[in-house]
Amino acid sequence: MPPWAARVLLGVLGGLLLHLCGGALPAQAQFDIPGVKSLSGASQVEAGAGLLRDGRPDAAASLLRSALDTDSTLVSPVHGAAAYWLGKAYEQADQSAKAESVRRTGLRALWETGQFDVRLADAYLQGLTPKQLRGERLYAVEVYRSLLGRVGTDTSEAVRALSRRRVAQMAPLMADSALARVIRNDRSTAPAEWTFRPGAGAALVEWWRGADPLPATDANERLEEHLTRLVRGRQNYACAERVSALDDRGLVHLRFGQPYKQRALDYEDGEFFREVHQFGVNVPPSSFPESEIWLYTHIDESGFYLFAEEDTSECFRQATANELMPRYLTRQRADTGRGLNIAYSAVMAMRAIYRELALYHINFGTRYAEIASYVNWQEMQAMGASGSASQRSTEVGAGVGQTRRVFSDPSLGFDDPTQFVTRMVSRAEHEDRQAVERREEAMPRQHTTLLDEAAQLPVSVRTARFLDPDGTTRTEVYWGVPAARLVLGEADSPSSSLIAVSAAQYDDEHRLSQRTRQRHPVEVQPGSDPRMIVPPPLTLEGATDRYHLGLQWSQYQLWASEASAEKRMGPKRRMATARADSLAPLRKEGPEVEMSDVKVLTLPDTSAQSLARPTEQATPYPFRVLTGDTPLLLSFELYHLALSDDDRTQYAIAYEAEGETRRGWTEIFRGTDTQRTSTEMTMEGTDRRTEEAILLDLSEIEQDEPQDVRVTVRATDEVTGATVSRTVEFVLRPSGAERQR
Repeated sequence: MPPWAARVLLGVLGGLLLHLCGGALPAQAQFDIPGVKSLSGASQVEAGAGLLRDGRPDAAASLLRSALDTDSTLVSPVHGAAAYWLGKAYEQADQSAKAESVRRTGLRALWETGQFDVRLADAYLQGLTPKQLRGERLYAVEVYRSLLGRVGTDTSEAVRALSRRRVAQMAPLMADSALARVIRNDRSTAPAEWTFRPGAGAALVEWWRGADPLPATDANERLEEHLTRLVRGRQNYACAERVSALDDRGLVHLRFGQPYKQRALDYEDGEFFREVHQFGVNVPPSSFPESEIWLYTHIDESGFYLFAEEDTSECFRQATANELMPRYLTRQRADTGRGLNIAYSAVMAMRAIYRELALYHINFGTRYAEIASYVNWQEMQAMGASGSASQRSTEVGAGVGQTRRVFSDPSLGFDDPTQFVTRMVSRAEHEDRQAVERREEAMPRQHTTLLDEAAQLPVSVRTARFLDPDGTTRTEVYWGVPAARLVLGEADSPSSSLIAVSAAQYDDEHRLSQRTRQRHPVEVQPGSDPRMIVPPPLTLEGATDRYHLGLQWSQYQLWASEASAEKRMGPKRRMATARADSLAPLRKEGPEVEMSDVKVLTLPDTSAQSLARPTEQATPYPFRVLTGDTPLLLSFELYHLALSDDDRTQYAIAYEAEGETRRGWTEIFRGTDTQRTSTEMTMEGTDRRTEEAILLDLSEIEQDEPQDVRVTVRATDEVTGATVSRTVEFVLRPSGAERQR
C-alpha cells in the first residue's frame, strides 16, 4: 500500500470510529483495527509522524509502540527510525522518562545491527545526564563520533540544522585552518548560514583523533572529556536561541572546562539601591543584568571572562565592564542638573561594580582605585570639608529628601561627574579591548584537565627520521630525564620507580598505525644523583606518507614486596606527554641526495680509542641544555648519492654553529650578538648511502652567559651539485653550569 493510501485509510477509519462513539476513544482503542495493523512498517512510521504534526502524541505513541514491538529496528527510508518518533511522542506527552528509555534501547538495537539514525543518536545524546554518561561513557563517545562523521552527508534540513549545532559547539575549539576543512564559510559567518564541505564529517573525526593527549591508551580521553562538558553545558548553560544551543558561558566551558573561580557578581546591596536608584534617577534594578565572572588564571593570567544576561532571554553573552551597567547611565550627558544627577548615580554604580570585579582580577584594580578616590572626595565635600576657590557645587535630584550635592574642582583634578563618567567609560572600553586582545593571544583554543592532577615528569625528547632499505621511513625517539628529578618519597633514601613509555604512530588522518612500549626500572640514590637517565631509543617503522607521533611517559613508584625479592608496582606519581605532528617521510628515491635527521649523541670521552669508532661508543643526547665542554657527536645518513663516471661518489659535508645571546633589556640598545663557527670537508666513496658523524666543538663560542645555539649540517653532492641540510638547536650555558633539560 503506498504511503498516501495509508494516510487516507487511517484518516477514514479514525474518523469513522470517532463519529460512532460520539467523541475521542482511548489511544489504544483508536488503532486496534485490522486496517491500520495491515500497514507496512514504513507507513506506520509515516502515520505516527503525521499524528505528531497534528498534535496527537498519545495516538502517535500507541501506533509507534505497536510497530516497534513488531520490529525493534524499524526504519522508514523517508522518516528514519521509528524509535526517534516514539521518543518524540513520549516527550510531547510529558513522559520524558519513557522518551529517554525508548531512545536508548532503540539506538542500541540499531547499533547492534550496524544501522545508525542521526536524529535518534542526537536525541539520545541530548538526553544524557552526567550520571548516565558515567555509566555509558565509551558507548556515548562512539555514538558522538559516528554522529560527527555524518556531518554534511544528509540533505534534509532537519539534519543539516543538527549538524550546524554540533559544529557550532566545536568551532571555538578549532583553529581557522581546521574549521576551513569543515565549512565553506568564514568563521565570522553566522552559524545558521554555514554549509559543509565534502568530507566535513571525516575532517571532524580526524581532528578529534589528533587532539588525543594520551597515546598510551586506545581510548580518546579528550573526546570523553568534551562529551562530559557538553552534557554539563546543556544542563547549565542551554540557550535555545543560539545555533549551538549553548550561551557564551557554555562555549567557554567547552573550551576550558570548569573555571578556577566562578562567581555571580553581587553588588546590589542596600547602599547600591540608595545611591543609584534614588534622587530621581529612573533606573530600575532590573536594568542591571545578571552577571558573572569566570577565572581561568591557572591557564594564563589573562584568562578571565565577564558574562551578562541578555535583555531578550535568559542566555548569557560575553560582556565588558561597561555592559554591566545600563546604557542609560553610561552615555554622555550635558552638565545640567539632571545630567549631573544621573552621572553621579553612574559613578556610584561604577564603584559598586568595580569593587566587586577588583576582588577577582587585578585588571580592574586601578580603575576601582580611581573611582573610589573620586567618590571619597565627593563624600568629603558633602560633609563640609573646605574647598578651594575654584570649587563648584550643585544641588541635584528631585523631591524632599531626594536631593544631593555634587562637586568639582579643576585645580585639584576633580571633574564634574558627567566628565568623569565619560572618561571612565572611554578608559574601560580601551582597557577591556586590550585585555581581550591579550587573552586571545595567550589563551589556547582549548584546554584539557586530563594532565592537571599528575605531577609532570621532566622528560627531554628528540626524534630523528631515517630511510630504511625498503624505501620506508623509520623514526627513532630518544629521550632522557635527570636522575635527580626521579626521586620519590624521602630525599635521603634510595628511590625505586618504573618509567613506562608508549610511542604511537598515526597516519595522515590520525588513525593509529602502530604503537611500541618500553618499561625501565630506575634506582635513584639518595642525595643529588648526577646521572642522566637515557634509555635505548624507541623505533617506529614503515612510514610512507605524512604521519604524526604521540608520546607518553608515566613514572610509577615501586615498593618492596615482603613475599619475594621482586618489587610491586605502586601508584603513578608523574607523567609527561609530547607530540610531533605532520612529519614527512624521507624521499625514497633519487635523483637528488636525501638526508636523515641529525641524531645528537654524546661521547663518554674523547680519547683516540673512542674517536676511532665514535657512533659505537656514543649515547643519545636528547637534552636541550649543554655546556661548551660537552662532547657532542652529530650522526646522520645520506641517501641517493650520485655516481660519477668512475662509479664513485663525491660529496662535501659542512656544518655551521650560530650562538645568539639573550641580553634582556640591553637588546634594545645594542641589538643581537651572533657568533659563527664553521668547518667543511670533502668525502669520497662507492656506496650511494652512507653514515657520517661530526664531532662538534662549541668551546669556541663565548660562554659568559646562556645563549641559543643553532647547528646546521649541510651535505652537497659534488656530482650533481644538489644540496640538503638539517638543523638542531640547543641552549648553551657557561662551563660549570648545571646541565638541565
